[in-house]
Amino acid sequence: MEQFKSLEELDKMDEKHRLMGAVCGAVPDLEKMHDALSAEYLNDEVPDDLKGQFNVARNMALYTYFFYALAPEVHLKTYTIIEHALKLKANSTKRLMLGNLLHMAVENEWISDSGFRHIQEPSDSNDWCKKLPEIMRNLRNSQAHGSTLLVGDCLHHVRVCADFINQLYPDRPAT
Repeated sequence: MEQFKSLEELDKMDEKHRLMGAVCGAVPDLEKMHDALSAEYLNDEVPDDLKGQFNVARNMALYTYFFYALAPEVHLKTYTIIEHALKLKANSTKRLMLGNLLHMAVENEWISDSGFRHIQEPSDSNDWCKKLPEIMRNLRNSQAHGSTLLVGDCLHHVRVCADFINQLYPDRPAT
Protein backbone atom coordinates (compact mmCIF):
# COMPACT_ATOMS: atom_id res chain seq x y z
CA MET A 1 0.00 0.00 0.00
CA GLU A 2 1.26 3.48 -0.82
CA GLN A 3 2.13 5.64 2.15
CA PHE A 4 1.85 9.39 2.49
CA LYS A 5 5.36 10.80 2.13
CA SER A 6 6.94 12.76 4.92
CA LEU A 7 8.13 16.26 4.20
CA GLU A 8 11.75 15.04 4.40
CA GLU A 9 11.13 12.40 1.69
CA LEU A 10 9.63 14.72 -0.93
CA ASP A 11 12.88 15.62 -2.66
CA LYS A 12 14.39 12.10 -2.56
CA MET A 13 14.27 9.47 -5.27
CA ASP A 14 11.39 7.07 -4.69
CA GLU A 15 12.67 3.88 -3.07
CA LYS A 16 10.78 1.80 -5.67
CA HIS A 17 13.35 2.87 -8.26
CA ARG A 18 16.09 1.32 -6.15
CA LEU A 19 14.06 -1.89 -5.77
CA MET A 20 13.37 -2.01 -9.52
CA GLY A 21 17.04 -1.29 -10.16
CA ALA A 22 17.97 -4.40 -8.22
CA VAL A 23 15.85 -6.41 -10.65
CA CYS A 24 16.62 -4.69 -13.96
CA GLY A 25 20.08 -3.32 -13.18
CA ALA A 26 19.38 0.38 -13.65
CA VAL A 27 18.37 3.16 -11.30
CA PRO A 28 17.17 6.42 -12.85
CA ASP A 29 19.22 9.57 -12.78
CA LEU A 30 17.19 12.78 -12.44
CA GLU A 31 19.44 14.79 -14.77
CA LYS A 32 19.30 12.10 -17.47
CA MET A 33 15.53 11.86 -17.11
CA HIS A 34 15.28 15.63 -17.54
CA ASP A 35 17.58 15.56 -20.58
CA ALA A 36 15.56 12.77 -22.20
CA LEU A 37 12.22 14.48 -21.55
CA SER A 38 13.63 17.84 -22.71
CA ALA A 39 14.50 16.24 -26.04
CA GLU A 40 10.82 15.44 -26.67
CA TYR A 41 9.01 18.22 -28.51
CA LEU A 42 5.92 18.95 -30.53
CA ASN A 43 6.00 20.56 -33.97
CA ASP A 44 5.30 24.27 -34.39
CA GLU A 45 1.98 23.44 -36.08
CA VAL A 46 0.61 21.71 -32.96
CA PRO A 47 -2.03 23.86 -31.21
CA ASP A 48 -0.79 25.55 -28.04
CA ASP A 49 -3.33 23.86 -25.75
CA LEU A 50 -1.94 20.47 -26.82
CA LYS A 51 1.61 21.71 -26.27
CA GLY A 52 0.66 22.87 -22.78
CA GLN A 53 -0.86 19.49 -21.88
CA PHE A 54 2.14 17.71 -23.36
CA ASN A 55 4.35 19.76 -21.03
CA VAL A 56 2.14 18.70 -18.12
CA ALA A 57 2.80 15.06 -19.10
CA ARG A 58 6.55 15.69 -19.36
CA ASN A 59 6.60 17.34 -15.92
CA MET A 60 4.56 14.48 -14.45
CA ALA A 61 6.99 11.98 -15.98
CA LEU A 62 9.90 13.85 -14.43
CA TYR A 63 8.22 13.77 -11.02
CA THR A 64 7.99 9.97 -11.16
CA TYR A 65 11.62 10.15 -10.00
CA PHE A 66 10.26 11.31 -6.65
CA PHE A 67 6.99 9.36 -6.72
CA TYR A 68 7.04 6.19 -8.81
CA ALA A 69 3.27 5.69 -8.48
CA LEU A 70 2.67 8.70 -10.76
CA ALA A 71 3.69 6.58 -13.77
CA PRO A 72 0.20 5.22 -14.53
CA GLU A 73 -1.14 8.77 -14.36
CA VAL A 74 1.47 9.83 -16.91
CA HIS A 75 0.38 6.99 -19.17
CA LEU A 76 -3.27 8.05 -18.84
CA LYS A 77 -2.32 11.67 -19.51
CA THR A 78 -0.59 10.73 -22.78
CA TYR A 79 -3.70 8.81 -23.90
CA THR A 80 -5.97 11.76 -23.14
CA ILE A 81 -3.66 14.16 -24.99
CA ILE A 82 -3.70 11.88 -28.04
CA GLU A 83 -7.49 11.64 -27.88
CA HIS A 84 -7.80 15.42 -27.64
CA ALA A 85 -5.40 15.88 -30.56
CA LEU A 86 -7.45 13.45 -32.64
CA LYS A 87 -10.69 15.28 -31.81
CA LEU A 88 -9.14 18.56 -32.93
CA LYS A 89 -7.78 16.97 -36.12
CA ALA A 90 -11.13 15.28 -36.91
CA ASN A 91 -12.94 18.60 -36.49
CA SER A 92 -16.23 16.72 -36.33
CA THR A 93 -19.54 17.79 -34.87
CA LYS A 94 -20.16 14.15 -33.93
CA ARG A 95 -19.12 12.83 -30.52
CA LEU A 96 -16.33 10.46 -31.47
CA MET A 97 -14.80 8.00 -29.03
CA LEU A 98 -11.09 7.11 -28.90
CA GLY A 99 -11.49 3.86 -30.87
CA ASN A 100 -13.34 5.64 -33.68
CA LEU A 101 -10.80 8.45 -33.72
CA LEU A 102 -7.90 6.00 -33.94
CA HIS A 103 -9.59 4.12 -36.81
CA MET A 104 -10.08 7.49 -38.54
CA ALA A 105 -6.39 8.34 -38.08
CA VAL A 106 -5.33 5.05 -39.67
CA GLU A 107 -7.90 5.16 -42.49
CA ASN A 108 -7.06 8.77 -43.38
CA GLU A 109 -3.33 8.01 -43.15
CA TRP A 110 -2.80 10.69 -40.54
CA ILE A 111 -0.44 8.26 -38.82
CA SER A 112 1.86 5.56 -40.11
CA ASP A 113 4.26 3.01 -38.67
CA SER A 114 7.18 4.95 -40.11
CA GLY A 115 6.22 7.99 -38.01
CA PHE A 116 7.00 6.22 -34.73
CA ARG A 117 10.65 6.17 -33.68
CA HIS A 118 10.37 2.98 -31.63
CA ILE A 119 9.31 0.85 -34.60
CA GLN A 120 12.52 -0.67 -35.95
CA GLU A 121 11.10 -2.02 -39.19
CA PRO A 122 7.97 -0.08 -40.10
CA SER A 123 5.44 -1.93 -42.20
CA ASP A 124 4.32 -0.34 -45.47
CA SER A 125 0.84 -1.63 -44.65
CA ASN A 126 0.95 0.06 -41.21
CA ASP A 127 0.47 -3.15 -39.26
CA TRP A 128 1.34 -1.52 -35.92
CA CYS A 129 -1.00 1.44 -36.45
CA LYS A 130 -3.84 -0.86 -37.46
CA LYS A 131 -3.59 -2.54 -34.04
CA LEU A 132 -3.67 0.80 -32.18
CA PRO A 133 -7.45 1.28 -31.96
CA GLU A 134 -7.91 -1.91 -29.95
CA ILE A 135 -4.67 -1.78 -27.97
CA MET A 136 -4.65 1.91 -27.05
CA ARG A 137 -8.32 1.91 -26.14
CA ASN A 138 -7.76 -1.06 -23.81
CA LEU A 139 -4.65 0.48 -22.25
CA ARG A 140 -6.39 3.81 -21.72
CA ASN A 141 -9.47 2.14 -20.25
CA SER A 142 -7.37 0.01 -17.88
CA GLN A 143 -5.91 3.22 -16.46
CA ALA A 144 -9.06 5.33 -16.58
CA HIS A 145 -11.36 2.76 -14.98
CA GLY A 146 -9.18 1.55 -12.18
CA SER A 147 -6.03 -0.49 -11.99
CA THR A 148 -3.34 -1.15 -9.43
CA LEU A 149 -0.76 -1.97 -12.09
CA LEU A 150 2.44 -0.01 -11.54
CA VAL A 151 4.58 0.15 -14.67
CA GLY A 152 7.25 2.80 -15.08
CA ASP A 153 8.49 3.61 -18.58
CA CYS A 154 6.99 7.07 -18.82
CA LEU A 155 9.56 8.19 -21.36
CA HIS A 156 8.28 5.66 -23.91
CA HIS A 157 4.71 6.90 -23.45
CA VAL A 158 5.80 10.54 -23.83
CA ARG A 159 7.78 9.66 -26.99
CA VAL A 160 4.89 7.79 -28.58
CA CYS A 161 2.59 10.69 -27.69
CA ALA A 162 4.98 13.17 -29.36
CA ASP A 163 5.37 10.97 -32.45
CA PHE A 164 1.61 10.53 -32.72
CA ILE A 165 0.76 14.22 -32.39
CA ASN A 166 3.61 15.36 -34.65
CA GLN A 167 2.18 13.14 -37.38
CA LEU A 168 -1.24 14.76 -36.95
CA TYR A 169 0.31 18.22 -37.12
CA PRO A 170 3.41 18.02 -39.34
CA ASP A 171 5.60 21.08 -39.68
CA ARG A 172 4.99 23.00 -42.86
CA PRO A 173 7.82 22.86 -45.36
CA ALA A 174 10.03 25.96 -45.40
CA THR A 175 9.28 28.26 -48.33
